[in-house]
Amino acid sequence: MPVRREVEIEASPEEVWETIATDEGRERWLGDDDAGRRILVESADAPSRLVWWWWEGDGEATRVEFLVVPAPGGARVVVAEEAPAVPLARLAAACALVAA
Repeated sequence: MPVRREVEIEASPEEVWETIATDEGRERWLGDDDAGRRILVESADAPSRLVWWWWEGDGEATRVEFLVVPAPGGARVVVAEEAPAVPLARLAAACALVAA
């Protein structure tokens, strides 16, 4: 059963989308942690829903679903993942760099 987590981010849904949906945004967000990871996008509905599978090396793939919704002062990001590994606090920090 997926684990569901949420974070409020002081950035627009479009800025959050750019961070999670583009190579440049993910590099800014994940940094060196993304070096050996592979991502396969299952579906994308900009700027509100993104589903991907990610894995490292020969490791097992994990399905991750992001929902990005407008919220007072920015966006709320809801993440559902089988084995939580998505660093939500770093996502918020990466989006702060975009919004500045």
